[in-house]
Amino acid sequence: MTTTRLRPAAVADRAHPWRAQRHDPVSQLSPREAEVLALMAQGRSNRAIGDQLEVELKTVETHVGRIFTKLGLNEDRHENRRVLAVLTFLGRESAHAAA
Repeated sequence: MTTTRLRPAAVADRAHPWRAQRHDPVSQLSPREAEVLALMAQGRSNRAIGDQLEVELKTVETHVGRIFTKLGLNEDRHENRRVLAVLTFLGRESAHAAA
């Protein structure tokens, strides 16, 4: 008989589904912000994102700023917030693929 071993975090997340959301900051994004972040992860510039979504550059910049805020990425001259946001997104995608 084969048994499936669950990771402790997976067990905790099933028992308390709100914990999974707390550990997944990307889930706090609006659908449009998640779409912008996905396009950022594809390497698109703000201008290219605006062109694809048919919105003004300023609108994209507002979405990107909100993404940084919701992901807790404060300005730091030693870090690139755009790269960190994309890494957070990609980490989430690989976690969902593994689940």
